[in-house]
Amino acid sequence: MLIKKALTTAALLSTLLAASSVFAHAHLKSATPAADSTAVAPKELRLVFSEGVEATFTKVSLSKDGAAVAIKSIATESADKKTLIVTPAAPLAAGNYKVEWHAVSVDTHKSEGNYSFKVGQ
Repeated sequence: MLIKKALTTAALLSTLLAASSVFAHAHLKSATPAADSTAVAPKELRLVFSEGVEATFTKVSLSKDGAAVAIKSIATESADKKTLIVTPAAPLAAGNYKVEWHAVSVDTHKSEGNYSFKVGQ
């Protein structure tokens, strides 16, 4: 009976630890321009994560119709480490854009993803 109880407790603890590690990653909650939207040429992209991110270790790439777009800066909002501000080096022209991100959260967990949006004429 004692062994069964110990095994049950160990299984429960491992399940809880696995579940908590899933929630310990910075997931993209929203973005401006929004995924699959058509926008007027934005001066910056704003990516809002589920938890704070380290801008120094977070990478964002932007491409237009498959060609790389230069990024001027990547920084978190000073009052909110969950909001990442990505500033392109030049105004965005009309076309289809893809954003790819590799985020490192403040607790050093890594996550990645991508989304697309369109800039209208």
